[in-house]
Amino acid sequence: MPYQLPPDIQQSIQAQIASGEFASEDEVLREAMATLESRQRGLHQLRQMVADADGDISAGRVGFFDAEDTKRAVRERLARQGVVD
Repeated sequence: MPYQLPPDIQQSIQAQIASGEFASEDEVLREAMATLESRQRGLHQLRQMVADADGDISAGRVGFFDAEDTKRAVRERLARQGVVD
């Protein structure tokens, strides 16, 4: 599928290749797509977690809430799943 990338994107790709991190445009684009897909999976999982939480609240399944503990648990869970560093 031939496509002409905008100049700024083409420059970014060439900078990645020049850095030695990637050997070709294909490698840069594959990595970019893999990162995008990973981000989308993470967002999907987050949306599902919110929907699950909304269901629990609607059903009256609620308890003590500590925001900092919850943030830490979510970060750890997403890190284990490779969604975030």
